[in-house]
Amino acid sequence: MGRLHACAKSLCIVAFILTMPSLFSQQTGTGNEVIRHIPQSDSALVALIDSLEREHYLKAERVFNEEMAEGWMPAGFVSVQLGRLINYNHYEGFKPGVGLRTNAFLSELFSTGGFYSRSLRSEDNNYGAFFRLYLEASRSSYLDLAFQKDLNATGTFYFLEGVEPFSDERFKMFATESVDLTRKYSIAVTQQLSASLKGELSWNHAILSPRKLYPFLTDSTNLGDLQGNEAGLRLKWHTKKETATTIWTNVFFGQGNKTVPYEYIRLETQAEISVPLSAVWTTDVRMTAANIRGDLQASHLYSAFGTRSRLIGIESRYSFATMSPSEFAASSFAILYLRASLQTGKDKPYGFRPLIIFSSSGGVGNLSPAFDEIAKTFEKGYFESGIYFAELLRHEFVSCGLSLHYRYGPYAMQRTIDNLAIKLGILIKTKSKN
Repeated sequence: MGRLHACAKSLCIVAFILTMPSLFSQQTGTGNEVIRHIPQSDSALVALIDSLEREHYLKAERVFNEEMAEGWMPAGFVSVQLGRLINYNHYEGFKPGVGLRTNAFLSELFSTGGFYSRSLRSEDNNYGAFFRLYLEASRSSYLDLAFQKDLNATGTFYFLEGVEPFSDERFKMFATESVDLTRKYSIAVTQQLSASLKGELSWNHAILSPRKLYPFLTDSTNLGDLQGNEAGLRLKWHTKKETATTIWTNVFFGQGNKTVPYEYIRLETQAEISVPLSAVWTTDVRMTAANIRGDLQASHLYSAFGTRSRLIGIESRYSFATMSPSEFAASSFAILYLRASLQTGKDKPYGFRPLIIFSSSGGVGNLSPAFDEIAKTFEKGYFESGIYFAELLRHEFVSCGLSLHYRYGPYAMQRTIDNLAIKLGILIKTKSKN
């Protein structure tokens, strides 16, 4: 028996050695060779599995691109809001937090989520929640229900998809010094009206509480809480042609309660055009104008124009780099921003290739008669120019640079240093939603 067992074992080893070449040829061959060795009854199952894997990969890529275009990082069926992870302004200090929402991996029909952040200097807790119901399969039309308790910059307003998630325009918030505590319930319906036009109808009930005296006020005017309703329409028209043009329009009507009565209509519009002049030169023009009229309170005035809280700060396009935050206010204003960009080293695939941006900005503002004696505005015209050396240092999709801006004209300061603003620039290049 022992000899028989040893003989059988030897035969198995020889058979294994003889079949090794065929095993290797099956493993290293093409997919078709493998399929030929699979029984006919199993080939349909393999094709189904392959199709499901392909579908899952394509969906994962689509969800990733859609979420990142809105500033969210997918992590399974939940996405993390990148803009909530760390924030800073001069009133709240550092403001770490987290924002979460479900994505298309959980459901294509709806999304729900919320946020929490802690203002370390002012010791405020900020939080909110929302529910979004998609009205069509393309997910371009939806209904939003939301609540928030948060500190927001004084005198600002927002256009529909007006700022891209990774644009350096968002760094404007770092210079904020005056904030209002806002407790707000809102409902909004957003609809893709055509390939180029998108609209939003909204209503909200809000309680607004100023946290400090506004810098643009010339006396210690008592700032009380405001409570009321607001309804509005926001539109965005965008063309994807070589000469990219975008136009935004806002129309809002607001009314306060009996305790602090107010009533207003505000109209806001903005146009932006980008024109490539050559392979290395590009010109960008933005025009922003707004008007609010009616029985107003100081909190209703526009004042978020400037970002110079210190001599050295963070570069933020389309703002007055040399104007202090809330230095001036306006019930109506018009501002023109001009930028000319020169891409050096266009023919060099690698090496030192800074992007040089020349900029000039000018604007004029006015106040309604009720605020003429108690607030500052820039009716004589505010002007500044600058140069931005971008992409001095680059790594992957992030680059750093340095800019200098100078204030001149009727509102120039006596000391030269007070007219100067030095900015550190950070550019993040990613796929644009548009």
